[in-house]
Formats: sequence, C-alpha cells, structure tokens
Amino acid sequence: MAEHLREPDRFESFSAKTGDLLLDFSRTGMDQQVLKQLLAMAEDRGLKHARNRLFAGENVNFTENRPAMHMAMRSDDVLAGLGTKTATLVSDTRQRMLEFASAFAAGHLPGQPGQAVRHIIHIGIGGSVLGPRLLIEALGEGDSPQVHFLSSVDAHLRTSLLASLDPAGTAVIVATKSFTTGETLLHARRVMDWMEQALGREVAQQRLFAVSGNQEAVDAFGALRENTLYLPDWVGGRYSIWSAVSLASAAVMGADGFSELLRGAAEMDRHFQTAPLAENLPVLMALTDIWHRNVCKYPAQVVIPYDYRLRSLPAYLQQLVMESNGKSVDSQGRRIEYSTSPVLFGEPGTDAQHSLFQMFHQGTDIVPLSFIGVIRPDHGDKEAHAALLANMLAQATALATGTAGLGDQETTDVHRQMQGQRPSVIVLLDSLTPFALGQLLALYEHKVFVEGVIWDINSYDQFGVELGKVVAKAIQPALESDSTGVAENFGLDGILDYIRSKD
Repeated sequence: MAEHLREPDRFESFSAKTGDLLLDFSRTGMDQQVLKQLLAMAEDRGLKHARNRLFAGENVNFTENRPAMHMAMRSDDVLAGLGTKTATLVSDTRQRMLEFASAFAAGHLPGQPGQAVRHIIHIGIGGSVLGPRLLIEALGEGDSPQVHFLSSVDAHLRTSLLASLDPAGTAVIVATKSFTTGETLLHARRVMDWMEQALGREVAQQRLFAVSGNQEAVDAFGALRENTLYLPDWVGGRYSIWSAVSLASAAVMGADGFSELLRGAAEMDRHFQTAPLAENLPVLMALTDIWHRNVCKYPAQVVIPYDYRLRSLPAYLQQLVMESNGKSVDSQGRRIEYSTSPVLFGEPGTDAQHSLFQMFHQGTDIVPLSFIGVIRPDHGDKEAHAALLANMLAQATALATGTAGLGDQETTDVHRQMQGQRPSVIVLLDSLTPFALGQLLALYEHKVFVEGVIWDINSYDQFGVELGKVVAKAIQPALESDSTGVAENFGLDGILDYIRSKD
C-alpha cells in the first residue's frame, strides 16, 4: 500500500468527485487491475439493471413485496413516476410539514400564534431518531425550539426530562411508521399523561403531532388528524430522514435548509443514476468496501468524522449499513457462505485518536477507516481547523506507512513500531451545508444498495430486529408476576428468580 502512494498519478486514478464531495480511496491496497476486476464484477452482478429497478419503483424489497422509494421523498422526478395520487399526497405532506416546522421555529403551534412552543419532545426509535438527531447537531441554528429525543424504553431520561419542562411550552412529536412500536408508544403514553394532567386532554391533543403510515392506530391513540403527517410504507425507517420524521429537524435547521438537504440528496441520486461506474462515487465506495470485506477479509469498518457537528454520523451509518446488509440469505433463499456487512462503529476525531486508534495502528486485526472531513468550517479559528485537518491527514498517512514513513527517525524498538499497510478512505465536503450533507447521506444509501446487489441480499428488510421484540413480549409478564412458563421455555428461571429476589 505504501508503495502505491508514491505513484505519480495515484490520487487522480483512485479518487472521484461530484458536487461538493470528494472520495479519495488511494490509501487502499487496490491497483488498477484490481479496480478493473471489481468494476467488471459489478457489471456481471447486474448492477445497472438493479439500479434501474430501484428507481422504477419495482419491488426490490422482495421479502416484503415492496419498493424502496425513499428517493421520491427528495426528488420530484422520481416522485412523478409513482402516479398523480401518490405524488400529490407526498407533496402535500411535505408542504404541511414545512409549514408546521416554520411555526415551531417562530415559537408557536401551527395556526395558533398565542400557543408557545419553546421545547419539542421527539419520540421514536432507530431511524426515527438517529436521522433527526444527526440533522439537528450538524445543521441546527441558534434561536429555534430546543429538541429533546426519547428513544430507549429506559425511563430515566424521560423522568428527568419531564421534570425540567413546562407542558404549556412543549410540543410532542411521535414518529413511528406502524404506530405499534412498543418503546415509542410507552414513552408517548407517559408523556401525554404528563401533559394532560397539566393542561387537560383537549389542550394536550393540540400539542401532539404524529408521523405515521397507520392512520387507524394514530386515531386510536388520540392524535388529531390535522396534526398527523403521512409516512408511506415504501419508506423504511433507516431511510426516513427525508420524510416528515424530520419535522423537528426542519424546525431547527429551517424550512429552506431542509429543502436544500433534499436537493443535495436528489443531486446524488442523479449522479448515481447517470455517472459511469468508474466515476460513480457510490459504486466506487461500495467496491472499496467489498474489496476490504470479501477479498482482504477485514471484519469491521470505522467511520471517523473530523467535524464535531457530525458526531452522530457513525451511529446513523451503523443502522444504515448493519440493518440493511447484515443478512445471511440470498435472493433465492439460500444460506450464503461469504461475508456481508462488517461491524461498523466510530467516534469523532480527534477524540477517537485517544481511545480507538491504538488498536488501529498496532492491533492484530486490520480495520479499514473512513475519514470524513470538511474543508471550510463555519468558524474563524483557522489555526484550530488546520490542526483538525492535519490530524486527519496524518492518521490516514500513518496508518498506510507506519513508522517506516518516518525515514531516519524510525525506531528499532518493536514495541514502538507500526507496520502500516492499514487502509483508509477520505471523504471531503467543501463545507457542511444542508446540500452537502444531503449528498453525503445519499452517497452512503446508494453504497449500501450496491453492496446488497453484489452480495445478492435484500437490503430493505430487517427481520432480525423483530425477533427480540417478540421474545420480550413473552418475557415481560414473567417480570411483572410469578409466572414460570416463559422462564422454563427460555431457560430464564435462574436469572428471573434472582431479579425477583431484588424487588
């Protein structure tokens, strides 16, 4: 790898750019022949045909007989292909969402200037929280309502949060496509009980907003229809950042900012659809990951954003990558014998250098890294930003070259030596704008799709998420009573007895 870096045209041959994004994959073990073979494999696996099926709205989610048309939430061109009725419904929902967001940003309920909104409680889990939180941290602005997220069923955060808020200045958003998610509904019931006790049911209902595709369940819960925003069933949770799920985010980043986010993602859609495979950022990123996972046999992948505003990006990508491609059965229902999704984790740089990077430099497992950098910051401290980018570039270089890159300064102490040959890629944004972030997130979405095509798996179902929910429903009664049947069925009698003994 280190020897490749000395090639005069290495960067030009192993980088690609579109819009506000640059992908540099020159610090991998790939050479020109390997890249050609990977591109040929993508052709042989039918990537172009699969891409056409995706954008045509065919049932690429073949286990649930659904399309995966989250692109329609951000592209009017794609949306038009779904028919006039659907296009009108989605467009109207987006318009209402932005109107709600503008009202929240102005500090009041939609259509009720006298009803203050200083805080928003956003209740959801998984993609219903990870995306909105990322947007607020990355693109939030000063004077908007403060947004608080409730996701885990653990009541500690909710209890302390409600103790600190005034119901009369709070709006509640419940985001769940099915409106049956247990953790979300438990939080929602408790929060609405708190609000109704203080304000009465009628006033509390005016402060409740629902984002869902299950109108019947929303009605049963008690949310007003005029406060309900539609979420289509062809938008998966981990792809819902482009939908009304991001209502609170739009309030904080502004309606114009949210529209720019959608525009950036739509631009990446066009690039993915039209750019030659050899110049196509999602394809090149996916093929690099395939090379690392299936040829080099690396077990994990790390994302390190060198911009603190992107600190939640690793968690967002964890769900996108691992929930999408953590599969072991192919499209024909056969168990597969090759590796699919790697374990993905990460922390913001430079913090991660003081926790994770020891293992990356000297550990027995090689873990490819993805560095995310921003060239132009939104602050004026040039020295600090130069130090930040210098650290990112230094880590990418040191991982590749090891201590041998120090030349005459290389140590002979084996404990201090680093062998290098540790791969990484760098993704650079010109600046962290809504447009650029939209491009970045859509880049990763399409990368995941390409990998799923090559691995011949369904990137759009998540049955592994459901099993634990089913078992939890069976176990919970045993924690609330002396029931023993479930304990015996699951081999939990000993630990349940121990837990009960502490009550």
